[in-house]
Amino acid sequence: MTVVLVAQVHAQVGRLTEVKELLADLAAAAGRDPGCDSYHVAFMDEPGECLLVSSWKGEAALRAHYRTDAYLRYRGRVGDLLTRPSDVVVHHVSASVHARDPNPPDPTLLG
Repeated sequence: MTVVLVAQVHAQVGRLTEVKELLADLAAAAGRDPGCDSYHVAFMDEPGECLLVSSWKGEAALRAHYRTDAYLRYRGRVGDLLTRPSDVVVHHVSASVHARDPNPPDPTLLG
């Protein structure tokens, strides 16, 4: 079963550069982790707000990521750079539907 993690990261605006560097390093390392299908970081219009979305081949792959040096390094440094703890939700996905032609979206083309 696919596992999708969605995290809202609340960085101190004055420390956003440091958070961006940490997240870039984490994303690059996580993308090489066994079982990682994707790892994306986006910076929102609201200052200091970041969105992280990652997809894993299962719960075991995500848990293994939490034990990597890259993740432990991130966790050890990020706390002092945040305004509050990140909001993290993990979704267990049994099925997904992808549009065949997203330009323009046509609901009749859903697979």
